[in-house]
Amino acid sequence: MNTVFKTLMKAIGIMGYFIVLNFAYTRMNLERLTNDIEVFSGIFLVLGLVMLERAYKKENGKLAISGIELLVLSMHSLSINHVITFYQYDFRFYLLTSSYVFAIYYVLKSIIIYTKEKREYLKKLSDISEIVKEEPIKKEAKKRKKVKTNNTKQSKENENKKVEKIENIEEKIEIENQKEETKKRTRKTSSKKQNEKTSKKIEEKETKTKKTKKETKEKKENKKEKNEEVKKGSKKKKKEVLKDD
Repeated sequence: MNTVFKTLMKAIGIMGYFIVLNFAYTRMNLERLTNDIEVFSGIFLVLGLVMLERAYKKENGKLAISGIELLVLSMHSLSINHVITFYQYDFRFYLLTSSYVFAIYYVLKSIIIYTKEKREYLKKLSDISEIVKEEPIKKEAKKRKKVKTNNTKQSKENENKKVEKIENIEEKIEIENQKEETKKRTRKTSSKKQNEKTSKKIEEKETKTKKTKKETKEKKENKKEKNEEVKKGSKKKKKEVLKDD
């Protein structure tokens, strides 16, 4: 409805513009009136170009159409004096016909816009009614329930994934700790084994030294006993020799 109202206001404004020109024709000189018409045509031309630039920047078709309309109005107002002098038309009659033409154009435009908007509105209503018929409230409730269940399932799955990740991290930490403990134990066992080996070697050396000491003592005692026996034998021989003498 806003677009229809705007188009009707444009039609009223253009008709007022031509009515003002008719009123000025009766009160003003023709040369001065032509100068004023040229000024108005220049204003319309500038406004039309500005609106076309804005429509190009914003990519708006409605602004482009209104800019083209202003350009047509400016070209028409510039051609008024030339058409009147060339075809020898009455100035007031020509302005009235041109105002009627513009008014008919804008009325047709407003009717077309109104019918289009009404069709679009009816289409929207028909689409909404079809959607409501095809999908009742119960289905919407079921869909909401499904969406909620899906959201809960996703949340549970995400929580389970987080728990699994945490458990995997804890298992990795435990495995690393077990590895460190096994390394420490192996180190301890290896050190114990080395100590046992060294202690065994020391004991063996001590036993060997004790044996050698015993053997040396026994040898010394045997030597002493032999020396004593030899001494005793030599004494007996001397005694026997003395007895013989």
